[in-house]
Amino acid sequence: MNHNEPMTQTTSTRAAKKFGPGYFIQEQMEYRDWTQADLAEITGYSPKHINKILQDKQPLTLEAAQIFGEIFGTSPQYWINLDSAYRLWLLKDRSQEEIDANIRGIIYERMPIKDMLQKGWFNSFQTVQELQNQVLAFWGWDELNFIKIDTSLVPALTRRSEAYNQFNASYAITWYQKAKVEAKKVKVPPYSKSGLERIYNEINTYTTRENGIDLFINELAKVGVVFFVLPHLQKTYLDGAAFLLNTTPVIVYTGRYKRIDNFWFTVAHEIAHILYHLDAENPFVLDNLRESDLNEAELEANSIAAAKLKHQEILDYLNPFTHYLTTQHIELCAQELDIHPAVIIGKLAHEKKVSYKHQNLYNENVLGLIPAKYQII
Repeated sequence: MNHNEPMTQTTSTRAAKKFGPGYFIQEQMEYRDWTQADLAEITGYSPKHINKILQDKQPLTLEAAQIFGEIFGTSPQYWINLDSAYRLWLLKDRSQEEIDANIRGIIYERMPIKDMLQKGWFNSFQTVQELQNQVLAFWGWDELNFIKIDTSLVPALTRRSEAYNQFNASYAITWYQKAKVEAKKVKVPPYSKSGLERIYNEINTYTTRENGIDLFINELAKVGVVFFVLPHLQKTYLDGAAFLLNTTPVIVYTGRYKRIDNFWFTVAHEIAHILYHLDAENPFVLDNLRESDLNEAELEANSIAAAKLKHQEILDYLNPFTHYLTTQHIELCAQELDIHPAVIIGKLAHEKKVSYKHQNLYNENVLGLIPAKYQII
């Protein structure tokens, strides 16, 4: 066999049940006359890390599967399947305690269970079986198998952002799953794109109205858009999300930063995704708005949201006063542009026209302005 021949499918070989990916990596190294030091240099991993992989002493990550797939001309799925088959084969000769520890490790690796318990998303459990039953119910699975997440949903995030690795991306997908579960409980009329465009064009006026946040959320519901607040999970750093539940658009706000300006920009950003970016091939976007590595869709959503919230008009109006800004200037600008003063301060802070410590001006905990019926605690 030469190294250009297609590798045997793991599901049809007896060897896949006895040997882990390390064996097959070494086989490929032999074809190429590579040493462990060579492989370490090619992959960017340390020699110690390569040695552990070759000895199958640790599960293969999605990142490693992608790297080996690129190097050896296979799909990442090949290496993930190989590793999974090997881990399952190992369980045959383990005690129940070892099997339970392995299952617990797999779950905790991909889901922030402690945080989910604290938030009340999971009930307390005494045994691994009780934990596994809750995990299966959470994902709607018949068996514990994270391969689908690791090979489809997680890569969808990691392709969009270098800020995600396999495991905090898996945490973000866990949050997304919870959001989908909660979204299914909300009933709204059929989605009207023209209706959403209409209220989007008027979003600045809602920022200044009494109970404007409540009014805007009600308008979203009328045009067939689901909205609710769902706190982010640890290590996910999410501000919000937009996704399609069948044909129904959903906007989720995390309240990561509980400021009025953050709420309005996040919602405006997610609406831009709904109107211009979401489709059957790209059904969800999970957003960290402080991320610096932005793709074209994120940049466009930022630009559209900024236009709807009159960011350039704010800068143009206040530019003559930036060296001696007063609250009176801010309030006159807000009145002239029909935009909340907190949005103005937020933009000025972002542009470093004022100190971030001034973001508390005109701001309050926005969660106190969002009716409790829209908040999932």
